[in-house]
Amino acid sequence: MAEEKQEKKTHGIVWRTFKWIGLSILILLILLALVVEAPKKLVILLLIILAAFTALPKPARKWFWLGVGVVVLVLIIWVFLPENNEGWRPYTFDKELAALEARYAMPDEENAALDYKAIFENLDTDSNQPEFFVKTKPSSKDEPWLSKDHPETAEWLEGHKDTIEKLIQAGQKDKCIFLPIGSDIITVSKLIEKIPKIRQCTFLLLSAANNDMAEGRSDAAIEKYLVILNIANHLYQQPTLVYYQMGVLERLGLQQLNRYTIEGRPTEAQLKLISNSIKNLNDNWGTDLSNILDLEKLYAKNMLSGMHYEINPQGKTRFSRGSLRRTLDQNLNGTYTRRKFAKLGTIFAWFYVPSSPENIGRIVDAGFEKYYAMTKSDFDWKKQPDQPQMGYKINYGHMVKLLTSLTYPVYFKIHETYQRHITLRRGSRLLIAIKQYYNENNTWPPNLDSIKSVAPAEAFIDPVTGNPLEYENHGERFSLYGETANIWPK
Repeated sequence: MAEEKQEKKTHGIVWRTFKWIGLSILILLILLALVVEAPKKLVILLLIILAAFTALPKPARKWFWLGVGVVVLVLIIWVFLPENNEGWRPYTFDKELAALEARYAMPDEENAALDYKAIFENLDTDSNQPEFFVKTKPSSKDEPWLSKDHPETAEWLEGHKDTIEKLIQAGQKDKCIFLPIGSDIITVSKLIEKIPKIRQCTFLLLSAANNDMAEGRSDAAIEKYLVILNIANHLYQQPTLVYYQMGVLERLGLQQLNRYTIEGRPTEAQLKLISNSIKNLNDNWGTDLSNILDLEKLYAKNMLSGMHYEINPQGKTRFSRGSLRRTLDQNLNGTYTRRKFAKLGTIFAWFYVPSSPENIGRIVDAGFEKYYAMTKSDFDWKKQPDQPQMGYKINYGHMVKLLTSLTYPVYFKIHETYQRHITLRRGSRLLIAIKQYYNENNTWPPNLDSIKSVAPAEAFIDPVTGNPLEYENHGERFSLYGETANIWPK
């Protein structure tokens, strides 16, 4: 009897020890979850378990754990039940996309993108290009060249004469928006596919213009150079970051115009045409960036909400049955085991993900707030961005904030590159004034003060540094440069 009582006592001590160890671990987990700001659903689950061990009367605890067992069993059965995915697709913010598309709506006859689309359909970027077209240094796109020196390139360009004429027509239009705008992975990938053809079109114009210039067809050459500037302007109008960066093709046209301005014999009418065309190039960084951010933010919303939520044609929303895999593969093809593991992952993801796609959208909105500060004229671009820190928080909002912070420094680089092209534009206008001075005085101006009356004040300033551009007269030649751009060689 004594031995039996001792055994029960020992058993009770062991049970209480394990109980207090378990409670201690549970309390530590709750404290840790609060410190790292774990998702609320997870914290609530831990608090419920703690209450079941402490506050719940002993007779009711077995019913609690029985209920837990029933819930687990139901979830296991749910994982293995056949799924009806007919009509369900990853959730997207369709109203926001419709509002963006309405913003860019225009009559087809005004949209140069439709002209480009027709050109791209018949343009073969993998054709047998002559070596002199792009592969040699210098190539036909680098400087003026004669047909007699490179007959194979001249003949090849003749085969693209129709394309070049259509590009000139497209370049005469002011507006261009490639639709549909890319708010999901598939559409963005299709937009990216156009980039090689945009480059090819630019090189075709550049090569043909250089041939025109060498053979005395200066008006035709200038027309093509100016079309390149218009193509760049069309790219700057796109609310897609990848296209906006392609606007750097503008420098190719400016460099050749600068060459002709200084080394050629442009007429006053030609100088005026070039000057007015450059003057009409708009510096819309704030508006352009705001449009880009609107689309980038929508893309982030669609990507993140589509990972975790689905919607059917009736507008009903449910938690995704495949999480990320369903976003990338709407048919959810794969082995039976992979599909079931993906569905099982949905249960665990539910504790981490916000309770609705709208909540995900609000979190993304908050993460993009600092980006919109970049669109303001008083934003300090000289202050280098802080490097994103992982931190110790594990909630969804922190994850989104971290993801959005990763691209924050990229916009500083893009802005600097854009400003360098503004510098080149300003320098081009100064070169025209310098050439006009030369035409009148048969000598290069002694300093930039000599042309201040015929050029706008901002043209003398490097927008990247805010410092004046430098000019040096070397007698037979001159140099024009800034800290960030070499406009005319030193």
